[in-house]
Amino acid sequence: MRRFFESFSTKKFKYGSFSTLMILFVIAIMVIVNLLADQLKLTFDMSANKQYSLSEDSIKIARELTQDVTITALARTGEEGRMFEEAVGPLTFQRLLDEYAKSSSHIQLVYKDPYLYPAFVTQYAKDGEPIPINSVIVESGSLFKVIQANDMISTDFDYQNYSTYVKSIDIEPRVTNAINYVTSGASATAYTVSGSDELPLQDTLRSQLELANFEIKDVNLVTSEIPEDCTILFVTQPSRDWTASAAENVKTFLQNDGRAVFCVGAFGQEYPNLDSVLSSYGVRMGQYIVAENDPSHYAGNNRIYLLSDFAPHDITQPLLDKNYMPLLVQSSGVEKTELKKSSITIEPLLTTSKQAYGKTNPNTQTIEKEPDDQDGPFDLAVAITDAYATDEEHTTKIIFIANPTIIDESVNTAIRGVNWDFLINAMNWLQDKADTVSILPKTPETAEQLTMSSMQVLVLSMFSSIILPLIILGAGLTVWLRRRHS
Repeated sequence: MRRFFESFSTKKFKYGSFSTLMILFVIAIMVIVNLLADQLKLTFDMSANKQYSLSEDSIKIARELTQDVTITALARTGEEGRMFEEAVGPLTFQRLLDEYAKSSSHIQLVYKDPYLYPAFVTQYAKDGEPIPINSVIVESGSLFKVIQANDMISTDFDYQNYSTYVKSIDIEPRVTNAINYVTSGASATAYTVSGSDELPLQDTLRSQLELANFEIKDVNLVTSEIPEDCTILFVTQPSRDWTASAAENVKTFLQNDGRAVFCVGAFGQEYPNLDSVLSSYGVRMGQYIVAENDPSHYAGNNRIYLLSDFAPHDITQPLLDKNYMPLLVQSSGVEKTELKKSSITIEPLLTTSKQAYGKTNPNTQTIEKEPDDQDGPFDLAVAITDAYATDEEHTTKIIFIANPTIIDESVNTAIRGVNWDFLINAMNWLQDKADTVSILPKTPETAEQLTMSSMQVLVLSMFSSIILPLIILGAGLTVWLRRRHS
């Protein structure tokens, strides 16, 4: 019995007791931390593309709200965390919606079972059309916007594997822009111009503009007048000049406080009627192709693939702060006319470096600067404001981008969406919106196979099978020797 009690005072027992207490202490801390995290709803998004988090722009919009917004998600009772489970995984949708409620006390998140509350859903149905499950209703005051379930996940078809896959997760841009819509009460209709074989807007750009709360329609300037509900006229590169009547139609629209975007260039072809519209506001299309001599301002070792600078402006500042550079391919420059009205202000938006030059000969065989070429720098895009007063205040606003590739999807993709961010910011400025942000869809995470060279495999194998066990064995032997001789 005496030996039994003496065993409690040995160094072996003391070390064992201390180790046990430390283990229990660590376990207790882990339990407390998990309980606190659960109570405080603390989460950390460790996904590569921040799939479960809102962007800084969405959080900023939510925090600056001054009126209450209700986000209602239509889900079956008990299945709130399984919305879009097959497409993006469990809880992804729920966590994103939770982030809105966490970001602002003015946002309330509600889940409604459409099968239990059919009358609630019916009041938001347009023309009696049913609202499918997994849809979202964003509401503030008397305004609301319904986001259909199939608008929040973009899919595409893989013709190699003959299967459909998720191309992008559009939940955040749809919900954030719906919040902007119901709190601002503003809607804009942009009309794209046709009649002279203009470049059409690709479906992806149309979708991106719709995400930013623009309704996109078309108008043929040859056969029709510009409709009264036109907020912004969207002019893309025509393959031939406008008719004189079409040009007069646009001039009349702009003189009546009109707003327009011109994405046009003129190198190698003349557009006198189209140019007459721009000349009315102090600018014209440059008859040259801009080339860069500064390697930091062109891409792919091609001097006409211009990485331009953003000039300070309300439109460009959000992108300038992030050190972004847009990409324009085969761009003309913006030329200022000698005469313009004193009421007109022309502000640069996109500029080249001082080393840029303009190739004036369309038949040249060299990209190098020639004696007849124009010296830079050049403005590639400008914002024009014509503000004057008669018996009342008048304001005309124009964005002139001397290059049609600003609307090209492949160019925009190559620059990770910067071109269209700039374009949407410019269109927001045209309608006097102070908030000039564009929320990009998220790309779903995909499993990537780890590839290693034979040398990397050998080093990793030696480390895991020989070196690491020897380190552990050495550490254990050291501790044992110290305890034995202490």
